[in-house]
Order: sequence, then structure tokens, then C-alpha cells
Amino acid sequence: MCRLIGFISPTSTTAADLIGADECRQWQSMGTVHDDGWGTAWIDTDTEAVARFRTPTEGADDPRLTRALDADASEGRICHLRMATTGLKDLEENTHPFLADGVAMAHNGSVHPIERLREYVSVAEVEEIGGTTDSAIIFALVLRDLRLGESLLDAVTGTVRMLRAGFDHPGINLLFLTTEEMIVVHATAGTQVPYLQGPLPPDHHDHYYRMSWHRSPENAMIVSSSGLEHKGWNLIEQNTIMRLTVADGAETIVRL
Repeated sequence: MCRLIGFISPTSTTAADLIGADECRQWQSMGTVHDDGWGTAWIDTDTEAVARFRTPTEGADDPRLTRALDADASEGRICHLRMATTGLKDLEENTHPFLADGVAMAHNGSVHPIERLREYVSVAEVEEIGGTTDSAIIFALVLRDLRLGESLLDAVTGTVRMLRAGFDHPGINLLFLTTEEMIVVHATAGTQVPYLQGPLPPDHHDHYYRMSWHRSPENAMIVSSSGLEHKGWNLIEQNTIMRLTVADGAETIVRL
């Protein structure tokens, strides 16, 4: 169970430019609850590729995460705060985003039992990704279809539909980033909300898996999971996949 934020933009920008530094600090502060690591992937304009940084340490007070949200401009970025599923350790290899073949992926939710999920992939497929989590297996399944020639949108759609058919109420909120697109998945109908104690950010009791989006006047699109005020944002419909293009923010919607 984790927190997600990501954006794409026709011109280089930051999350703080799009929603303000105060909202970025609110999002980052959720690292005190989701404290099993953090990571980010972004479009590197120098290399024209997707780059990544991740660490199994808490992100709430990490100046590297502050810089990623506030100062390091890019045409696309996704960030992830991790709260490890029980039994899945806070190792760097389990920290999101995962990255392979120019595609980065971050996941909020869980698909279990993981023992049965592992039957869907070979040992070699998971070892290539690294990590021992359900999230790594989801990424391996998407990569398999990509390498068979499917578009990223089709590979993601097929994988999510397969998991929804094969598992009971899986939690599948996903962000994918390439140099050309961001794909957002919101498919958590019936997923059990984690029990969290203490003072919590907005919506963490009843709408933990909610996803929202906002478009800027310049056609940048930013999305995030719950925990922000989201004034002026729109809800992402349940059981929806959105493809957002970097060049112009154009939307393609798939219903699951």
C-alpha cells in the first residue's frame, strides 16, 4: 500500500509548478506513514530516456525527494512512497518505480495470494525485474506482452484484465512512464482498505485508493492518490485506464 503522484507536460515543469509547494509538502509528509522507501522516475532530457532513483529509506524529510518534487524540472515524472505489504521487506529491489525497456512503473495496492501470482511468471522473468513483490510480477507480465509487440496501453490493459479475472478484489493502482506517455490505472473496486492508526491525511480511512487528476492551462496532466485536498481536481473513474501523451496531454480512456 503506497502513495502515487505523477505528471506529464509538453514543456519541462515540476510538481510544485503544477500544484504548489505546499501540496507537494503534504504529499511528501505521507512518507511518515508510508515509510518503507521512496522512488522517482523521470524523463531525462539530456539522454532522452527515462531515469530512476529509489531508496528503501523514509522519504518524508529526504531533501532528494523535495528536490524531485520542487526543483528538478522534466516533461514527465512519477513518484512513489512505499508502505510494504506484510512480509515483503523494505529492500531497495522492492522499492518502486521499477524500470526496464525504457518503461517505469509504480504500484499502489496488492494482488494476493502472491504464491499463486508467482505461477503466472517464470523465475527468469522476475529475476530480471528484481524484487520479491506482487508489484514486480505485475511489471514482468506487462513487459512480457510488450516484448511480444503489443503497445504499452494494450499490454497494461491485458494484464490488468487478467489479474481482475483471476484474483479476488485485487488492488491495482498503477503509474507507467515512458518518454512519450504516462499510463494511469485505477482498478481497486472491492479492495480492502488498510487499517491505519493515528492522525492520517485526508481520505485515508474511507477512500484510501481514490485517484484524482488535474489539467493545467498548458495541457500538463497531474494525477495522485488520496491524501491531498484536491480542490479543483477530478476523480478518476473506478476500473479505468488513462493514456496521457507527453506531447500534448491528449487522453485515451479504456474501461475495464
